[in-house]
Amino acid sequence: MKNNESGQIIVEYILLLVFAVSMAVLITDQLVSRNENQPGLVTRKWSAIIQAVGVDFADDVKRD
Repeated sequence: MKNNESGQIIVEYILLLVFAVSMAVLITDQLVSRNENQPGLVTRKWSAIIQAVGVDFADDVKRD
């Protein structure tokens, strides 16, 4: 293997690594962001589940 080919492989590997890390950061930011104005998808759904559990009226039984 020539020295130029070895250098090109390293550059390609670093570019792929930077791309993969960038995509992971963007996806993570969109899924689990804790920003109050724009919460992430997982955070919104988790909050909705907590609200639904909190509003549960199963223990609020009225006897006639």
